[in-house]
Amino acid sequence: MLAVPKQDDGAMVGAPAQVKVIAKSKDPIPDVGQAPPRVSTDTVASAAGNLAAIDTRRPFARELHEVNFKDVLGKKPVALLFATPQLCQSRVCGPVVDIALQMKQRYGGRMAFIHEEVYRDNQVSEGLRPQLQAFHLQTEPWLFTINKDGRIAARLEGSFGVNEFRRAIQAALN
Repeated sequence: MLAVPKQDDGAMVGAPAQVKVIAKSKDPIPDVGQAPPRVSTDTVASAAGNLAAIDTRRPFARELHEVNFKDVLGKKPVALLFATPQLCQSRVCGPVVDIALQMKQRYGGRMAFIHEEVYRDNQVSEGLRPQLQAFHLQTEPWLFTINKDGRIAARLEGSFGVNEFRRAIQAALN
């Protein structure tokens, strides 16, 4: 491979490199068309009303913690978002949770919207919550949309905006 960057003075400089192509190993993260792990997500009820235990967003996004994923999987479309607004390593978790709230206003009558925090007890030092471990996730945020048949329709990782979120929803609703 040869990269040819242009310097400030307009001169071109060649930078050779070698790339070794290897076979892609099987991604353990559930993909489009697969069934996701049937996990129990944290809800207002399971937290006995203690929203601070299950949500680092301020103000809390209570409406994203009312439904347990295992109770709706295979019954209706779902948008499952793994993100931690206050502890996010990538600093995009807060915005994607805000987008989830916007999408719930528009599509909430047609699908369930669920937010799951990333770290046990909302402490990075405690490690990942079991729900993330079941999905084999090591980063955040992640969005999975699942169709009514219980199959993943779309998955998004990292920074994504309203348009990507909407397309993921549409994939689950079709």
